[in-house]
Amino acid sequence: MLTGTKRLQADSHKVSVILLTKNSASTIQKSIDSIFQQTRQPDEVIVVDGNSGDRTLEVVKKYPVQLVSEPGLGFGYARNLGVKNASGDIVFFLDSDCYADPNWIENALSHFDSNTKIVGVTGRTRLWNTESAVARFLAYVGGRMNMLSERRFVKIAPTMNLALRHDVIDKVGGFDETLVRCEDTDLTYKVSQNHKIFYDPNVVIWFRGSPNLRVASRKCLRHFVGVGQLFAKHGLKSSFVRFNLPMRGFLLIAALMSIFLLPWYVPTLIFSVLLAEFVYKSAKLYLRHRDLCVVYYVVFFTFWSLASLTMFYGLYLGLKNKRKKPFRV
Repeated sequence: MLTGTKRLQADSHKVSVILLTKNSASTIQKSIDSIFQQTRQPDEVIVVDGNSGDRTLEVVKKYPVQLVSEPGLGFGYARNLGVKNASGDIVFFLDSDCYADPNWIENALSHFDSNTKIVGVTGRTRLWNTESAVARFLAYVGGRMNMLSERRFVKIAPTMNLALRHDVIDKVGGFDETLVRCEDTDLTYKVSQNHKIFYDPNVVIWFRGSPNLRVASRKCLRHFVGVGQLFAKHGLKSSFVRFNLPMRGFLLIAALMSIFLLPWYVPTLIFSVLLAEFVYKSAKLYLRHRDLCVVYYVVFFTFWSLASLTMFYGLYLGLKNKRKKPFRV
């Protein structure tokens, strides 16, 4: 048992917490502290480091954790490596730029005993980096600022706030290492086909979000490639993406091409439709949140629309790798 236990464990579970990190020196301490300050202490903490070049390892080595190194082969590989080294029957996942509420483990763990059909638990994610306008804007658009307050079953869940039965992770083949991103969406979607994942708003973690446009843009591109790979695996599921994004991307390209190929009123009409949608969505977002950070919609409205078309590259990658045998932990 880890040191610093605040109370006797009242359950029969062995809890493993897996924390992925790479160059997270500025946030990793708060993440690990939040794990060791839980009302229900974990039985082991596994930190999977992706070859950090800053002070991350110096911070991690101050704690009684199992440190595992991976050469940077992707999120799916890193998470599988963490699961492989975990000995608990319940595995919790947390990201290194997140921290958990003190009762995170306790609140999630209670559901595994109350309903044997539940094999996974997720919960509310809240932004702690509220000083960043980019992070606030992305949290608004992603629905992270106003998440559901009622309990319910869900089909997909993020690994920055997720607990799963170890044997179920093994049973579905673990995380898909061929995915550029969306490996958590893929895993939880596979799990939810035959099992139950429960959303409890009282299972809370706090996340940093993308701190600037560069980071946000890179994540966005990788996300859409991953979505395309998911389509190749599971078909066109609306839970994977908002289909209006690629439709808008095609409209933008069509509008630009029509300037040179079609009469003036055709591109004018298309651009008018896009402008009307932009004004409507921007106004709706502002009226809901009353935050001037919605000005970033000027950048992301166009960028997201065009970036979403990288789904077709992801679809190509997914079809190319479809026949590969899935990795099993």
